[in-house]
Amino acid sequence: MTTSSFYKTNFQKFWTKNLKNNQTHPKRKLLLTFFLFNLFLNLSCASSGFGTQGLLYENQRISMMETGNPATKEGIACAKSYLGLLALGDASVEVSQKIGNIKEITSIELETYNFLGIYAKLCAITKGN
Repeated sequence: MTTSSFYKTNFQKFWTKNLKNNQTHPKRKLLLTFFLFNLFLNLSCASSGFGTQGLLYENQRISMMETGNPATKEGIACAKSYLGLLALGDASVEVSQKIGNIKEITSIELETYNFLGIYAKLCAITKGN
């Protein structure tokens, strides 16, 4: 028996109800549970999206650009994510520059935080004069 003929003959038995005792196939319940669990783990996790990704916890600072000149002002702009379902905020360099009232940028850093995929935060930190 070839694979395609086996699939054609057993497909209906596997995915439909057993008409004798009106119960669903036990493997179907297991596969559906496994699929939904995988879907939840893969799609509903918040992530900062930058740098190394920690599954349980992540807290890091990444330097993107630095001139070496001393800075007197600092501006921080953040974006947050909840369960990977809702993302709010503007973590752009322009916004952090405006918040810090910076005319000349000397360094740009990204700060990321993630806790269990429930809450994630990405901040752009701009330093300058």
